[in-house]
Amino acid sequence: MLIVVLCFSFGATHLLERMAFKSTANRSHLRIVREVEAIGGNVTASASREQMGYSYDALKTYVPEMVELLIDCVRNPVFLDWELQKVKAEIAEISNNPQGLLLKAIHSAGYSGALANPLLAPESALNRLNGTILEEFVAEHYTAPRMVLAASGVEHEDLVSIAEPLLSDLPSVPTPEEPKSVYVGGDYRCQADSAVCIICIISEIFFMDGLSRCKCSGWKDLEKRHGSICTWRDPQPD
Repeated sequence: MLIVVLCFSFGATHLLERMAFKSTANRSHLRIVREVEAIGGNVTASASREQMGYSYDALKTYVPEMVELLIDCVRNPVFLDWELQKVKAEIAEISNNPQGLLLKAIHSAGYSGALANPLLAPESALNRLNGTILEEFVAEHYTAPRMVLAASGVEHEDLVSIAEPLLSDLPSVPTPEEPKSVYVGGDYRCQADSAVCIICIISEIFFMDGLSRCKCSGWKDLEKRHGSICTWRDPQPD
């Protein structure tokens, strides 16, 4: 599904990713775990600055059960406070990985607009985000025009017959105009009490598609394709 993260909600997608397949209005987290394990399934969630993804893998004989549970977890999360606090504590530990944080921080230096917002929820965002904000975020973004349900190993008609009753009341509101993000360049520096220095150099690049047209790709998947990282330690005296 397409996601537009604004300044008051940045960090929400990261928190939603970690809250995926927790308690819903119809199931406890324990029940979800047991139902998935009972059919040998595997559930995952992924978040980026532009989209959220939820997936469920299992044998195709269990497609009805898979679709029902998947849609329940996407549409009906309840964001219990104790589950939310536990996930926040787990996210806070990620701040101990300076290399990962650097790759996220350079978006703030390189772009203006929504792409400048951090994907990883910083401490300030964790303190601000709560169940109410997440519920509002889900209500705003998890709408029919923004969502796609896709499956492999199942006939299209079968998937439609299973999913349609579960999604027929999904809100179909007009998609708001997406805020534009402009590449402005810049630099980011963080003083750390460490002997390790990490440098990351990133630039906006262009690529040629199959029709030989030049397109700007921005910094999508920059961790994998568009960046270079160099790490070294200060020399220690003998």
